[in-house]
Amino acid sequence: MQQSDPKPIDPAVKPARGLLHKQTSFEHFELTRFEPSDDLADWVEHHWMILYDLGDRPPYTQRNLSHPNQHVVIDSRGETGIFGAATGVFETTLSGSGRVFASKFWPGAFRPFFGRAVSALSDTWLPVETVFSRTSTAMQAEFSGLNDPLGMAERLEDVIRAQLPAPDEKAALARRIVQFAEANLELVSAGELAGAFGMGLRALQRLFEEYVGVSPKWVIDRYRMLEAVEALNAGGTETLTELAHRLGYFDQAAFNHAFEKLTGAAPSSFLA
Repeated sequence: MQQSDPKPIDPAVKPARGLLHKQTSFEHFELTRFEPSDDLADWVEHHWMILYDLGDRPPYTQRNLSHPNQHVVIDSRGETGIFGAATGVFETTLSGSGRVFASKFWPGAFRPFFGRAVSALSDTWLPVETVFSRTSTAMQAEFSGLNDPLGMAERLEDVIRAQLPAPDEKAALARRIVQFAEANLELVSAGELAGAFGMGLRALQRLFEEYVGVSPKWVIDRYRMLEAVEALNAGGTETLTELAHRLGYFDQAAFNHAFEKLTGAAPSSFLA
């Protein structure tokens, strides 16, 4: 069967979400994303590449709120491997010049590759050879000689495609539930989320531990915070009180507390 090629994602149509201080971020690096080939679209959400050249400028620490996904990352700094979700704020420091290329798997989709609960990957990373037939060292050396990001996407897709698992109904269910939580920000409890799918709370928690890597409540809270970060980055007319109520918080004080506990700073400090 003929495979389609990865396709660039228009950031105006599908903006990147989760970058704290997004405007400052893009003063220090370029972010490019690509849709996967059609045959991998049920497994890979997208590919992404960060390209940076700071020249004589001091190192820059980027802070992100991660999503409930796992990534295969090829990093010119040597940090190449399989990364799980960061339950707090993810930080990485860029200096000099370099690039990072990665494939982001759909929530639930990496479990069939990994062969065990992906909660083992949360807040950590493992070498590429833990799952795939290539080593981290070999992948990094191979990608250092590539300059075409679409070619990089195709090369990494070949590695993924070579070990494509059988379809997994639980993986598909986990993805649907996570996407439901993302689309319904008024949810505030894991019990509500379980009820929406006719599941018991404990069954939902077991599914998420095995296939998503984080708890249902974490997913609910994270998507609310991701929405908050995007609203603050956009700098619109919505007040913090209005934002807090839209995201289901009792009042602005409760929202401020949750936001500052996660990011270390008050929401007002993140206004564009």
